[in-house]
Formats: sequence, structure tokens, C-alpha cells
Amino acid sequence: MIRNRQTLNINLRTNWRYAVVTFLLIAVSATTSFSESSEAGTDRKVFDSLAGSYDKGIVFNPADGNGTLEDYLKYAALQSQALRRAFYQWKAAMEKTGYAGALPDPMLSFGYYIENVETRVGPQEKRLGLKQSFPWFGSLDAKKEMAVQQANAAYRMYQAEKLKVYYSVKAAYYDYYYLGRDIALTAENMELLKFWESVARVKYQVALKQHPDVIKAQVELGKLEDRLLTLKDKIEPTVARLRAILNLPDSVDIPVPSSLTVREVKLDADSLLSDALINNPNLVAMTHIIERERSGLRLAKKASLPNFTVGVDYVQTGPALDPNMPESGKDPWIVGVGINLPLWFGKNNAKKREAAAKLLSAEYNYSEAQNQIAALVERLVFQYSDAARKAKLYRDGLVPKAEQALNASYTAYQAGEMDFLNVLDAQRQLLDFQLQMEKALSDLATRQAEIEMIVGKELIIQ
Repeated sequence: MIRNRQTLNINLRTNWRYAVVTFLLIAVSATTSFSESSEAGTDRKVFDSLAGSYDKGIVFNPADGNGTLEDYLKYAALQSQALRRAFYQWKAAMEKTGYAGALPDPMLSFGYYIENVETRVGPQEKRLGLKQSFPWFGSLDAKKEMAVQQANAAYRMYQAEKLKVYYSVKAAYYDYYYLGRDIALTAENMELLKFWESVARVKYQVALKQHPDVIKAQVELGKLEDRLLTLKDKIEPTVARLRAILNLPDSVDIPVPSSLTVREVKLDADSLLSDALINNPNLVAMTHIIERERSGLRLAKKASLPNFTVGVDYVQTGPALDPNMPESGKDPWIVGVGINLPLWFGKNNAKKREAAAKLLSAEYNYSEAQNQIAALVERLVFQYSDAARKAKLYRDGLVPKAEQALNASYTAYQAGEMDFLNVLDAQRQLLDFQLQMEKALSDLATRQAEIEMIVGKELIIQ
């Protein structure tokens, strides 16, 4: 009898292994094959490459004081908290693609008969069961597709956030540059005005000119001094904006940029709009959201279709009371198939309406975004062209002429042919034109950076 029990236990372990293997084969065959999208949003190599960039750390140190705009952009790409948030949102969405299309976990059950059920071949003592549910055909594909499209959208949103960070760095950098030029030009004009004031004082001392000329120079000098103090007070809030984007502490001092390189590009509104509609990461992300909702609608339509459950049970049976009974202690195997009944039509129809409404919302959102980008491109092209025109006008025309006018006014004043007020007006006009030129250059660079953010690529000089 002991030998029979050992044989039964061995058969139990062997048959149970066969049952598990059989279920695994069923699960693998029931999981429909799905070819992942070729988009970079689900490409592990792309993710690992970007993750490696974060792990390498920062080579450039902004505290050194010799950084270029490119250095700041690279630093921001690795240090920006907003960009890191978008990166890990993409990571979370990508990881979901690894299980979204998987079967539900199988269920293993064990039962012990408190009172044995006597059968002809012996008492039933224990019961082991294994069940696996299988959604309706295509349901797993739809879930997988939804996850893949969400991962692709998250990747595009990461790209959009990166372009946004780049634009923010450039805009803050250009504003900082313009503030520095404003301070420098104002200081230069102050030095020049001090020279005018000394000339007026000398003429007053030799009685060649009236005392009011000195007063006028001193009043103008006081106004420039006040302006210079105001400009210097603006340094800290301006550089604080750049530090915040770079995620730098307040103790880090970023020097004022000494130069600004602007590449003037010939723009075509229709070409830019075409590029934006194709390359803008936010728009591309919306197309993936639409595909996700379309897969969601396909999944909702399957809510009215049944799911299947396949199960196998093993019952351990003791030896019969009559040891000579044929098949004494034989352990039965039970194979079962179940099906759920989706009878709650109101609930299932509501799921379909919900999914259809989400799809329509995503499509309208995409259409609205297209219209907004079209209007934005038109505005940016105008602003860029206007800034380019002004930069050329002041650089090649008004500033040189204002310098000539100031020199002529000073010569005439020295000869006693012109009033001192005309000299001051000429100097004020030169300062204004110089500042307008620097402002136009700063605006030109800022608008170019904004266009590149919207179009999704760097502008090419034609």
C-alpha cells in the first residue's frame, strides 16, 4: 500500500508538470503576435542612449564663466527638471508596452476535502486546479496598440519639451545679452556726455558760452546715471531667469554674454507651415493619441463579446476500501471550458460611446492645434522679417548716419555755429538707434529660436 501511495505521488508530480507545460503552451499560442511600431517611442536603444547621457553627468561647469550658448543648451538638456519629468513619463509609457498585451495571470487553486467524498475507487482527498482566461480575439492586440501609441506620444512630448527648454534658454540668454549691451552703451554714452560737459565747462570758464550749457549737460548726465542704475538692478532678476531654466543655485554667477551671432534666414511661410505640420512634436504626439483612441474604440467594441476560460483540475484520491477494486486510488483529471456572458448591454454600449467621444475629442484637438500653429507661423514669420528689416536698417543706415550727425554737431558746436542742445539731441538719437539695433538683433535671434521650436528642426540658411 505504501508503494502504491509513492507511485501515486510520483504520478501526481509528473502529471502536474505536464498540466503546467500544457497551459503555458496554450497561453503562448493564444497570445496573438504583435509587431511593435517602428517609432522611436518604443525603441529601447533610443531610450538607453538618452539614459546613458543622463548617467554620464555634466562636463561643462557654468560657474567657470566661459560658457557659450551651446554649452548652456547641453547643460539644460541634462539638468532641466521639466525635461527629466518628460523623460521618465516616456519611460513609464514604454515599460507599459511590455505587459499591455499579455494574458491575465492564470489562477491556481487548491482544495482540501474536510469530509472525504467516497467514490467507487476511493475517497477524494485534495483538489488542485489551474485556470486561464482568454479575452476575445483581437482584444490583446488593441490593448498593446494603445500602449505603443501612448509610448510614441510620450516620446514626442519629450522631444517637444526639449525644444521648449532650448527655446527658453535661448530667449533668456538673448535678453541677458541685450541687457548687457544696454548697460555698455549707456555707460559709453555717459563717458561721452562727461566729455561734452567738460567741454561746456571750459567754454563757460573762458566766457565763450553761457552757463546753461553746463547745466544741460549735467541734467542729461544725471538722467543717464539713473538709467544705468536701473539697468544694473535688472541684472539679478534677468540672470535668475536663466539660472532657473538651467536648474542652478543662486550662488552661481553667469557672466553677461559678450557677443551674439545671428544667422539671417530667408523664410517662406508656406514651407515653414508644411514643415511644422509634419515635424512639430506636439502635433505628431496628437496623431499617436488619435491612434491610441482608435484602438480604444476597437477594444470597447469587443466588450460585448465573451471571454473564454480554460481550466484543468486534478483530484487526489485515496485507495478504495476494497484493495482489490479495479482502478483503486485512481486520480481523476477534469478539463473545463467557461465563457462569460456580457449581458449588461447598457454598460457595454456606454463604453463604446465613451471611446467614440474620446476619439472625436482627440481629432478635434489635433485640428485645433493645426489651426493654432498655422496662425503662429504667420505671426512669427512677420515678427522675424520685421526684426531682420529693423536690424539691417539700424546697422547699415541709421546708426552710421547718427554717428556722422553727432560728429558734425560737435564740430559745429566747437566752431560756435550750433547750440549745445543740438549736440545733446544728436547723442540721445545715437544712443537710441544703437539700442534699437541691439534690440532688433536680440528679437531676430529670439524669433528664430521660437520658429525652430514650432517647426521642430533647425532653420537652414538659403
